[in-house]
Amino acid sequence: MKRLAWEIGLLLCLLVTPAAAEPAENLLVPGADFSQLVLKKGAWCRYIVVDEALEQEDSTEVYVGVPAAETTPRGPAFWLELATRPLGNGEEEGQILKLLVLEGITGFSKGDSLGDYIVRFYIKKGTRPAEEADPRTYEDFSLIVPTAESLWESFEGVAITTPAGRFSCAKKTRIVQDDREIPTGRVKLIKKSRDDYAVWFDNDVPLFRLVKCVIERSRETDMVPRIAGIPVSGEKYSKTTAELTGFGFDARSVLSLDSPDR
Repeated sequence: MKRLAWEIGLLLCLLVTPAAAEPAENLLVPGADFSQLVLKKGAWCRYIVVDEALEQEDSTEVYVGVPAAETTPRGPAFWLELATRPLGNGEEEGQILKLLVLEGITGFSKGDSLGDYIVRFYIKKGTRPAEEADPRTYEDFSLIVPTAESLWESFEGVAITTPAGRFSCAKKTRIVQDDREIPTGRVKLIKKSRDDYAVWFDNDVPLFRLVKCVIERSRETDMVPRIAGIPVSGEKYSKTTAELTGFGFDARSVLSLDSPDR
């Protein structure tokens, strides 16, 4: 179940900063948070997420939709569905998450957990039947207050074209760099990391308003003085790109709980 908690966190975020980043940098969509999420029945978005590392590339299709809403004893709630599959693969390689999320998640406070806002949760892996999970499983997944706006550079009216069309966006950029020297006896270990973020938002796009996001990462370690026989890693580069391929306001459920193969 801990693994499922990590998976739901990853999918809800669409993109997260790498594990090597400081906890304070662990954002939802970089530059956004749940307070900016617009939960509206019928809203949906589809993205292609491309990961590039070690001269290899993996592409994943990500769908996020809100097919229904209902009233619960804890307040208004929305069914949020997230479906992913490697691009070009069939249903057997995909995964669907279906959550009944309280509307109050858009007003979360620092220290709140994701589990505080999930009423019901189901997961379907490949062609296997959907399984219901205990929302308390996600009590350890903390919702994190986003980085201050002052740490981002913003540009208005930036034109960008994706497979979903042409948009006039607010673009936000940020560089997070961390260089450290760590004494280890007779030598110093030098670690360098840098994350470059570029995110494009448009208010006409539902849910997180996300049109495109690019995260470029570099990591490098060295040793001074060098010791024969002990290798050090050169610069390692990776890149993640999420791009909007479609959106609308007529979402229908991709996982029916009344289905016989549930």
